[in-house]
Amino acid sequence: MKLVASVTTCVLVALALTIGGEAQENVLTRVAPSMLECYESAQIFERDNRLPMTMNMLIELIRKVEDTPGFQQDIRQLAISMLHRFRQDGIVRAPGVTSMSGVIPFSPTEFQFTKHRVLFSRLLPGNAVNFPNATLSIDERCALHFMLSNSIDRRVRGDENIRCSQLSQYRAARVPRELDFKDRSRMRSNYLGDNEMLEQPEMDRIREHIKKIKHKASSAARLEMDPDEDHPNDEEEHPEATVEGDDEPQEEPIAAAGEDEETGEPLEEDGALGEIGDVSLVDIASNAISACPVENGVVYTPWGSVMAGTVLAGIAAGLEPQTVQLRDLMSRSDQYRSRQVQPMRVDNRWAATLSGDLAEVSLLHAPSVANNVQVGAAGAWNRTVAPRWYFLSQREHLQMTDTEIRAGIDGLLLATNIAEWRSRANNLRLSQVLDMYYSHRGVFNDTVRSCNRRDLFTTVAPMQQLREQTVAFSTVLDKEMQMPFTISQEAIINFSDQATDALANYIPSALNDLSCEATAIVMNDPTIWRTASDLYIFIDAAWPHRDAYSVVSNILDSLDVGRFGTNYTILNARDGNVIVNSTQFLSDFHMTYTPELHQSLPNGLNIPNVFRRMREETNNLMSTERRTNNLSGRSKLALMIVHTDRVSEGDTNFAIQHLQIFREEVPDLRFLYLAAGDPGRFNRFVRDERRDVFPLRELESGSIVDTVRVQLSPVIHRIQQEPRRIVNPRCGHDWVQENWGSNSMN
Repeated sequence: MKLVASVTTCVLVALALTIGGEAQENVLTRVAPSMLECYESAQIFERDNRLPMTMNMLIELIRKVEDTPGFQQDIRQLAISMLHRFRQDGIVRAPGVTSMSGVIPFSPTEFQFTKHRVLFSRLLPGNAVNFPNATLSIDERCALHFMLSNSIDRRVRGDENIRCSQLSQYRAARVPRELDFKDRSRMRSNYLGDNEMLEQPEMDRIREHIKKIKHKASSAARLEMDPDEDHPNDEEEHPEATVEGDDEPQEEPIAAAGEDEETGEPLEEDGALGEIGDVSLVDIASNAISACPVENGVVYTPWGSVMAGTVLAGIAAGLEPQTVQLRDLMSRSDQYRSRQVQPMRVDNRWAATLSGDLAEVSLLHAPSVANNVQVGAAGAWNRTVAPRWYFLSQREHLQMTDTEIRAGIDGLLLATNIAEWRSRANNLRLSQVLDMYYSHRGVFNDTVRSCNRRDLFTTVAPMQQLREQTVAFSTVLDKEMQMPFTISQEAIINFSDQATDALANYIPSALNDLSCEATAIVMNDPTIWRTASDLYIFIDAAWPHRDAYSVVSNILDSLDVGRFGTNYTILNARDGNVIVNSTQFLSDFHMTYTPELHQSLPNGLNIPNVFRRMREETNNLMSTERRTNNLSGRSKLALMIVHTDRVSEGDTNFAIQHLQIFREEVPDLRFLYLAAGDPGRFNRFVRDERRDVFPLRELESGSIVDTVRVQLSPVIHRIQQEPRRIVNPRCGHDWVQENWGSNSMN
């Protein structure tokens, strides 16, 4: 019996260790095993192939998990399991390392990972063992990972001269030299997580390149090299390059990165370098830092982009709040007690949101700027329709960007109120909270909503409490983060106060997000528009794919696509064939309607084919409603997106005859036309030419982000205004009632 008991104990311990390993895999110092699939395939990792980084898409993916048959997790369990399954901050590509069998050149080495590890190992414990992975495709799983994981990609892409100048709030940022020869107090080491400098392999590669240049350069170049070139034995004493007679930091031009730089090959030699005056190692190294880095983990909302992982962490912390003494969080509590001024506690709701990011500012930024602490870094998307690239407007002072500030406020607001909301609605879902908060409705009222975050900041984050929590978490992070200097407790308090003051000044003056009124469908109209339609979109493939994709994306993103909202079908306007089957998921369109598919479609508009297909689709829909005794209550609309095709006289006669049939069989069906050229050519095919026909100007690639929303706003509002239908489903398309009874609208 003792032997059996011992064996059983060993099995239980092994099982516990296995579960614990799975539970904490996202705090490992390597990419978590469950997330490797997002980095192993170039097709999956390619940013332009990903699902759009929008709040609507995030809500849809969460809702898909919640609707999994047999899914039993409540909002707290789901928030925790999603964060442990998909979030791992600080993952960046290793410079000079290429993908090969057994090697993935990605690892969580950025500064964000330290805070992430503390949060998920000590303040937000949990696991993702019961997460229903099979519910989501690999594209959807990786979309969640990229939406929830924060990092900054500083590599030069090669498009900086064009892309960076397009940022509306671009501010030229200077990368300081590594060493001022006359002021050794300004020396900074190339430590792990340094915001400005390259890591050692890249530095070594550039150093070797400079050595080659030195032998070829003229005396006018005056390149100053490492002392170890001539004195290799002194390498430890002189690890850094120096610039003689140059006191001030200089701004260097941003060089375009070639393919050789990303693949780890030597930099291409350029004869122009021989004409540069004073060039140091860091001058050339700084060129390998993008002037507008890419921030990962950001999702778009009309009221400012946010760091989605921080928002979910705030919700999770609010549902399982913890206030932990510092001695329970610190591994070296005996050293801490000797210098502790007063007992401090860390609230996980603050650590997961505002105080966590402010602690990074206090430790990584404040010590190097001497009473000039800066928070905030503005950015912009490559496009607001189906956005995938978020560019920052500066390349330094990135410890707390605008997206992190917004997410910190949102996360703290949700963390503070979520327990009360859950007591009012016991079955409250995570997708419902996000859907209400990031809308004009608000959560149970029109006060707590994202467009009011700036006004609610002082209420949800009292300054004294914000200071105390920032000091407390900075003290914890100081023991965990690798830094090139040692900070006293008094300095931590001082830097935390400076960071808190900087945030309090920045939010009202620089965080200029759109207000609730400015983003209303109709200006000064408090009406909350919710759409529930069966929408059929016919696309003329004569439009370029970029234009057609942008138009349809914008329309669908504004019409509450989902189980309780709009159901849509995408069809070809020439032959009437289905492109995207009837669905309630935005992701189906984005994963199906590719440029390759668009190129294979026939161009033009054929009214007879469109009307035949619409009659077939509506007949099938009404027959299904009769069979299932389902009163869906959705409006029925057919939207034609036409290029320059005109309708022949024969097709016109056919259309007029079938419009009469539609009025008899499907009286609530409406046809809308969105057309290039003169839209009046379709006036005869609608019931109200003033409301149902819209112009669509040519969309040039340079202005598509600015024009598509303006042009489509009347179309979207027209669809939203179409009332839900009230029709007896027993009648069917032939209007013959075979049985009697009552129905209710869902």
